[in-house]
Amino acid sequence: MKDFLLKKVLPYLAFLLIYALCFTFRVKVAGRQYEKELEEKKQPVIYVFWHGRMLFFPYFYRFANRYTILVSPSKDGEIVSSVSKLFGFSSIRGSGYKEGAKALRQLIRILKEGRSIGIIGDGSRGPIFTAQKGIVRLAAMSGAALLPMTYGAEKKKAFNSWDQFILPYPFARVKVVYGEPIVVKKKIDAEEEESIRLELEKRLKSITEKADEG
Repeated sequence: MKDFLLKKVLPYLAFLLIYALCFTFRVKVAGRQYEKELEEKKQPVIYVFWHGRMLFFPYFYRFANRYTILVSPSKDGEIVSSVSKLFGFSSIRGSGYKEGAKALRQLIRILKEGRSIGIIGDGSRGPIFTAQKGIVRLAAMSGAALLPMTYGAEKKKAFNSWDQFILPYPFARVKVVYGEPIVVKKKIDAEEEESIRLELEKRLKSITEKADEG
């Protein structure tokens, strides 16, 4: 019974609650020209966002049915995967801690087919606001562009969790911000990889500050 509730009932309830909440938001978008430019070039994209800023994006890209997200293989990840599916996303289960190599191969295949994915910049366990270098490696191996994105809210509940997760209040003003994309060449050494990782982290932090300013 508990398994049925977790797998079948909870995802639908979460979907309805998230949809109802996000429907009330007053949304402003900045920097979306970066996304449009990549779409015009038919460039596959790796959307990168912080763990604490992921709630709104399934709704923002709802029912597009053309995005794949990387989700932790944990029990919480199973719920996230089920809810995301209801919003029109496919998912791949894996992380740097478990099923990482298998997930990496699947993501590379998807990106080389010309499709785009979403990935959490600071991973499923943090550290907070620290970009994971595996993302840079994925971009180099797939030829996809890294597109930083985030959102902030004027009125919100900020949780005392490792990721400082934010939950905008109903009817809040929400600002979505895209950063300038990063294109990674195919062959990079460890020093270049670290430099790109730091630049990605810098851009994510910068747009997060802009989003929080409103």
